[in-house]
Amino acid sequence: MHPNKLMFVFILGILLSFIPIFSSAQARVAYVDSKKILAKLPEYQTAQRELDQLAEQWKKELEDKRKKIQQLLKDYQAEEVLLPDDIKQQRLADIQTEEKLIAELQQKKFGYEGELFKARQDKVRPIQDKLYDAIQAVAKEKKVDVMFDKATNANMLFSNPAYDFSNLVIDKLTGSSGSPK
Repeated sequence: MHPNKLMFVFILGILLSFIPIFSSAQARVAYVDSKKILAKLPEYQTAQRELDQLAEQWKKELEDKRKKIQQLLKDYQAEEVLLPDDIKQQRLADIQTEEKLIAELQQKKFGYEGELFKARQDKVRPIQDKLYDAIQAVAKEKKVDVMFDKATNANMLFSNPAYDFSNLVIDKLTGSSGSPK
């Protein structure tokens, strides 16, 4: 047998001998419900309210601009038969420019990496980081190997409440102890 093949077979044999050791150790699994946890955090609720208000303000601004365009279009249609061609073209160009500005404003406020996205990162990311740190701390304290989040559609078909560590994470975040399940 070629020396490389002999070495490969030897290493493969050693690796295969360790499989029973690894498979006999049972992983401790638990889960949390981040939605439930975040609902218990006043700073998250405040941040969410602020983001909702900001989004509503921008939606109203966009809606006002859309109404303005509708009025411009209505005025144009009412006067169209009386207007010379050059004025018609100018008014239509003005309406198209306004529509384009609205689309740009919507993208700027609500688009990917828009102002709402950035505001959400600024307000919610620190809270999520704190939540993640608390989940890690509870997992280490309870010697949990794998922690699932029930709120992220992890396809948990059944979950035993005994393995729900959400209240422990809430306690860690809020500094309280013994919150009811």
